Amino acid sequence: MNEELEQLQEIGAKKIHEQTHIPLQNVQALLDGSYESFTRVHFLGFVSILEREYKLELTEMKATGLTYFETDNKGSEETVGVFIAPKKKSKKSYFLLLALLIFIFAVAYKFSIPNENKIVKIEDSTQIEKLKEKVVQVTSKVDINNTKKLKIKELPKPTPVVLKPLKIITKSKVWFGYIDVATGKKYQKTFQGELELDPNKTWLFLFGHGYIQMYTDGKLQQFSSHPVCFYYKDGVLKSITREEFRNLNRGHKW
Repeated sequence: MNEELEQLQEIGAKKIHEQTHIPLQNVQALLDGSYESFTRVHFLGFVSILEREYKLELTEMKATGLTYFETDNKGSEETVGVFIAPKKKSKKSYFLLLALLIFIFAVAYKFSIPNENKIVKIEDSTQIEKLKEKVVQVTSKVDINNTKKLKIKELPKPTPVVLKPLKIITKSKVWFGYIDVATGKKYQKTFQGELELDPNKTWLFLFGHGYIQMYTDGKLQQFSSHPVCFYYKDGVLKSITREEFRNLNRGHKW
């Protein structure tokens, strides 16, 4: 057993599950070297998470797992088929088409019956072709009319909400870290004075020691000097714990 695997086993499957959000049974399978429940893609993804989270090089675990998948011909990707339902025809057009076909057969039958001992020859091809053209024209008009009826009126676009400014104010030098939650991009600076941020974004704030004031949604709030974390969204500022900060920051302390 190599040193990296020993470190993971000392941490324990339950703790790793809580810190990385990898399913508990999958963590235990990795620690036990049991790969039957994995695909090749899932196996490599979970190993990469462990390496990133605990700063380890799990080369031996990768090699063992890849050898298993190559030997047992596993790890292939599954393809999901997509079924596209055919478009439904208008019931009205079907009834109209059926009525016209009945009319065609009635006309053909009438001309095929002997009249006063005289057999009448029907010019079937010419008459039927003309009737077919009429059927196509009428059916097309019905479909066009139905399409017009089914057009949905466009709803008016909602008026965008304009949020009030978001400002950070300090009277002494304070370390300030802030993260754009949507992109995960991080910023940090030590400053004194006033800093204005985009109020339309969702932010995570982390402050060091110092006295701070924050202006949000037209209100000025004051906070004490110990390190503190905040979550900002849609003009609302909320004080959060370090654990909540880490969960919102994709599992990272900073």
